[in-house]
Amino acid sequence: MNSFRQLKGLDRNVWIRFIGEAINGIAFMMLMPFFALYLKDKVDSLWLVGVVMAVAPIASVFGTMLGGRLADVYGRKPVMVGSMLGNGIVMTGFIFFDTFIAFVILSAFMGFFNSLFHPAASAMVADVTAPDQRTEAFGLLRLGHNIGAATGPLIGASIIIFSKAIIFMIAAGSVLIYSIVVAMFIYESLPKKERKDSLIEQEEVKEDMPSPFKVLLQDKVLLIFVLTGVVISMSFSQTEGMLPLHFDNELKHLPPEKNPFPYLMAFNGLLVVLFQLPISSWCGKKKIGTVMLLGTFLFGLGQIAMALFPSFFYSQQTSFTTIMMVLLVAYGIYTLGEMLISPVQMTFISNIAPEHLRGTYMGASGLQWILGGAIGPLISGYLLDLSLGNVMFTMLGVGCMIAGLIYVAIDKAMTAKSNSSVTEKEKVV
Repeated sequence: MNSFRQLKGLDRNVWIRFIGEAINGIAFMMLMPFFALYLKDKVDSLWLVGVVMAVAPIASVFGTMLGGRLADVYGRKPVMVGSMLGNGIVMTGFIFFDTFIAFVILSAFMGFFNSLFHPAASAMVADVTAPDQRTEAFGLLRLGHNIGAATGPLIGASIIIFSKAIIFMIAAGSVLIYSIVVAMFIYESLPKKERKDSLIEQEEVKEDMPSPFKVLLQDKVLLIFVLTGVVISMSFSQTEGMLPLHFDNELKHLPPEKNPFPYLMAFNGLLVVLFQLPISSWCGKKKIGTVMLLGTFLFGLGQIAMALFPSFFYSQQTSFTTIMMVLLVAYGIYTLGEMLISPVQMTFISNIAPEHLRGTYMGASGLQWILGGAIGPLISGYLLDLSLGNVMFTMLGVGCMIAGLIYVAIDKAMTAKSNSSVTEKEKVV
């Protein structure tokens, strides 16, 4: 109950984003569980599927770097609106084009426009929330997305039987509608002292604004955090993008319409809807390192289960009902880890970022998702072609657990540094 009372005090911008995330979540999660399977039918190998999916995060390097900096100079709102308009237009391209080259180009533009949005949107949340409310605020946005994730895959499973084009049309339409809502109802949150009235002053701001790459090199804590997060992002991207192909490879005794993935995604969304807010509230009272350690271990354990169970089920010719019961438990463990990790990561970046560089820091932190999202599909596509999905997901699970130990070390180092700074200030006083 305390977490719900705390949410009442969140800024209007956060609540508008929550509604938009729910709408977009339904549309995109109608599409995502079937996207890799859709591409599989259009190209010649699973490695080429990986290439298409890897292009988006590679292109998003430019969007993330540009988006964070533009958000710190011109404001959060115009970057958010422009990115969504662009993405909505690109999504319609999947309806009209049907070749590997076209998919690569569309994927690149989709990655670029997606990545423009997130640094600005995350910086906006940090602008309008107090430090002790940020974990709850980011948790609320995940809740909005997962309201869609709880229903979208099931709706998509029924629609895709009739037409794949309808799903792309709905996804594109939802993004365009969301952009209109943001343009009309969200107010600009860039701190006023960072705004400049004249073009000359704006140019001075741009000259003084370090690039996200420079920020990474200057802030060693941020750099270590980003590099550690690559394995986490690889795990997220491969579970959401390539896991249905792993099931398709291993569970050969099940017909395609009984691929467990859409049902697991819906279950994931339902769990987040029910438990993300109280979990985020609990996380806000605990040390970041402790939460990340627990989250990464559960996250990794769930992936190892996804890696190893399918081949066992096939060898035993296990029934679909039994498979679903076991996988739902394993995916529940994975989801619990995910709910612990996600909001705390954003809180950590918000806390270490200087106020005038929040967008830049959010953009720099996005590199972990770019690197993981680009490297992961290329490796997984190759391994899945060799039917080695069990090896891939096991390695990712173990890697996440190791990452948790590094997060604990980072948190301890930051705590020690903070305590030292406080002591020095007290001596001066």
